[in-house]
Amino acid sequence: MLVAKEATCPFIGSAVAQGELPIRNDAKNPLASIEDVRQLGNTGGGDLGDLLVLFATGNHAFMQGASGKLDKKVPIGLFSLQFPGSQGSHPGHSGILEEDPNIPGSGRFSQSNFERLVSRAKDGWIKRSDVGRFIAENLRRDPNSKVFGSDTALLLASDLRAFIEAVGPAWMSRLVGSNEEAGAAHRELEEKLTRVLGEDNLVGSAGEFGLLFAFLANKPDARQIDGEAAVAVQDLTAMFVDKRLPEGWKSWRKSRLDWVKHATGLLVSAAREYGAIGPDSGARSGDSEGNAEKVQ
Repeated sequence: MLVAKEATCPFIGSAVAQGELPIRNDAKNPLASIEDVRQLGNTGGGDLGDLLVLFATGNHAFMQGASGKLDKKVPIGLFSLQFPGSQGSHPGHSGILEEDPNIPGSGRFSQSNFERLVSRAKDGWIKRSDVGRFIAENLRRDPNSKVFGSDTALLLASDLRAFIEAVGPAWMSRLVGSNEEAGAAHRELEEKLTRVLGEDNLVGSAGEFGLLFAFLANKPDARQIDGEAAVAVQDLTAMFVDKRLPEGWKSWRKSRLDWVKHATGLLVSAAREYGAIGPDSGARSGDSEGNAEKVQ
């Protein structure tokens, strides 16, 4: 019940279902340890867990209070497993694991929405730009979705183009520099992206699916489709449907750098499909997606 109704994240939900992430507190207000989720994400020698901590502390710092809303601060060192109704829950979501982003406990699995995603697969794999198009479709389907809060298409395109130019090729080129330069670059980029995750639904969705790509990026059988990173339908089914992490998931490295690359690439492809930027909206936005592939 907890995984179906509350922990509506394919990674966290699967970890809870398999006993990899211990549940703390009680059934009314299930919590988990910040350090436990850090260790989960850092398995295999990576540092993705440090980024998961950022999401956990920023988006899931409140549990259910007397009002029935998520308005009671969680104890230090813990985060809430009640994802629907949290700061990280937003309009324009995929609808696969959650029904109403504003209502706590509104998690459920939607076969039809899952099929909308996996129908984009080619030979059992979905390339990243197609996931970006799925994100754009979700935004268009939800009249409450918000993209950069602009009232006109012109301002929307201008704002998003400026954002992509800020986080695109200049940042991606720095990511292939020295270890020190790369570390500083992706930390700064994380700050830029996470700052607007809660306000901009396109960026928020790109960040969420970026985590999925980062988690699977170094899986031994990972592959590309048409020169792009891709995820296997088999792995999506395991995590979204069966609440099970892929076999051998503890053995491969998962990194924040991979999240930066994939969140940026998803952001560009989703924005193009949504219409916020055109296919020829400048070499910079195109280069940001291309550079994201080059540094894989």
